[in-house]
Amino acid sequence: MSSFLVFAGPGAAVPDERSKLVADRFAPLALAFPVIWLLFNRLWFEAAIAFVLYIASMMMIADAAWVWPGLALGFAISLVTALEGRNWRGAALARRGWRLVDLVEADDADTAFEIHVRRAGASDPPASAPAQAVRQAPVRPGRIGNDTDAIGLVPVERS
Repeated sequence: MSSFLVFAGPGAAVPDERSKLVADRFAPLALAFPVIWLLFNRLWFEAAIAFVLYIASMMMIADAAWVWPGLALGFAISLVTALEGRNWRGAALARRGWRLVDLVEADDADTAFEIHVRRAGASDPPASAPAQAVRQAPVRPGRIGNDTDAIGLVPVERS
């Protein structure tokens, strides 16, 4: 099961079918092809830095005395991109005006979006219940989960 960050577009209602879901997990393609993965995810600044560091790594590998440090640098770039790339993508969406509206744990993105829609109160009321009897939970922008959230193993206090 993975955690999915749900981002709503600037000015969009919650839930919105154009919301973006970012899986908070290891990115294997970023390990194999970090610069291409960064470019594909529109992380231009991070891709430029990774490209420059890869050039430096290749120049180090070309010198016999610097082969191992050059290989270590290249592997470190790939590993950091694979571990942190999705977090960088979420931060880039936030910089572009998207807002984080939910954090969902699910097996895949479709299930995560369905859970998000149910949490936001956008599901249709049951046909047998009167319209006045159905109360939907208010959507609180900027709130994720309850007051005792955790990011990984790190507890987060919300006020």
